[in-house]
Amino acid sequence: MKDIRYLLSAWGNWGGSRIGTEYKAAWLIVTASSDIRPMLSDEDGEIVDRAVGRLKVFDPLGYDIVVAYYREKASCRAIGEGMKPHRHHSFVSKVLESAEAYIAGRVAEIFEAA
Repeated sequence: MKDIRYLLSAWGNWGGSRIGTEYKAAWLIVTASSDIRPMLSDEDGEIVDRAVGRLKVFDPLGYDIVVAYYREKASCRAIGEGMKPHRHHSFVSKVLESAEAYIAGRVAEIFEAA
């Protein structure tokens, strides 16, 4: 599960630096070599993006939480407080963990097919 979290963090950074995607960039594109955030190549970013997109059909709540957590850098507590009705952060964490497992399976499936 640790690898998928790293991959999703890199996906969030990749998506945040993209122009013209479904997601708005949360920060300016950093081109300095001192940038140590995990990043993906466009090819790998698109593979993870496809897997996350499939999650939207399977589990819309999980999709929203993954996007908020990895793209928007919101905490589980902040996500839970923003939900209607308010949810405890442990609920958000469980949904996030389930969504991460689904995405890990889809990414593995896509990489095997390639």
